[in-house]
Amino acid sequence: MQPRDSKRARLLPSATLDTLDDDLLVRCASYLDADGMAQLGRTSARFGISQHGQQRSLANEAAHRRFRQSATDEEGGCLPKYGDESDIGLCRALELLRKPLRFDQLVGIGLGLQENPASLTYVGGSFSTAMSGHVMRGGIHFVEFAIALDEENWPGVNLGVIRPVSLTDGIDLEADWEGQVHPVFLSSSDQSPALSEKLRTQRTAKWGDSNVHCCIYFCPDGECIWADWENYKGYSRWQGHQGLGESGTVGLLLDLNKGTLSVFKNGRRLGKMKDGLGGEYVWFVTARSPRSACTISMSRGSAPN
Repeated sequence: MQPRDSKRARLLPSATLDTLDDDLLVRCASYLDADGMAQLGRTSARFGISQHGQQRSLANEAAHRRFRQSATDEEGGCLPKYGDESDIGLCRALELLRKPLRFDQLVGIGLGLQENPASLTYVGGSFSTAMSGHVMRGGIHFVEFAIALDEENWPGVNLGVIRPVSLTDGIDLEADWEGQVHPVFLSSSDQSPALSEKLRTQRTAKWGDSNVHCCIYFCPDGECIWADWENYKGYSRWQGHQGLGESGTVGLLLDLNKGTLSVFKNGRRLGKMKDGLGGEYVWFVTARSPRSACTISMSRGSAPN
């Protein structure tokens, strides 16, 4: 092959791409996952830049069609589109919604992931916290936590929702947390006002207007504790509350349409524990015991009837 022929051969794929119909290209791109669409948009101006008065680039149009055609009504309700969010970003959120839950952030002493990242072991010690990385922004979400005791002594396990914050970014385990990672007990007037401030300053518009930044079901007696990281709210009883003092399951139903968090014990609905929730949350767990050990697993599902 002569040098000129070699140059022509290298240019041929691009030239062929320019002759293809936009609709055909969008249909081909829609077979990629969200990361593939994003990569395509970054590497090809034809896919990444809106042209000829189009509202979306071809990559974003492919993501828009994928979401519209594949998302169920329930999934669509869980994923209201943010004003500054691309269609590829929304498609990526749909993919994450369909994946199994896992613990992505573990902070404290005595916590360790098992082979399944949705299951962890607590071997006792100080307050420690584990958070899921999946952000819930709207709709209805149900999770079931299965707790298995390794000993007769029941550890203080708390299950609930928290804002998608980092508990370690600019925050020191010893200097700030003092070895006790318990985000629901923080307030601006306690011994660590600077720590409360570090969590509050992570606030974004996606938190909405609600001041319920952290809310837990306290397993030992079933009481509710919630925090706005300004004032400590303390323990409160709610109609139907019951504790879990042995191995079993606790289901939590977060309804962001109504702003409520409800509790299920061993498959039976106990009732609405808290209202006034809104904006983004993730599931989280805290545990504390000087000597008891337990295993905690979480799984996404549908609330029992």
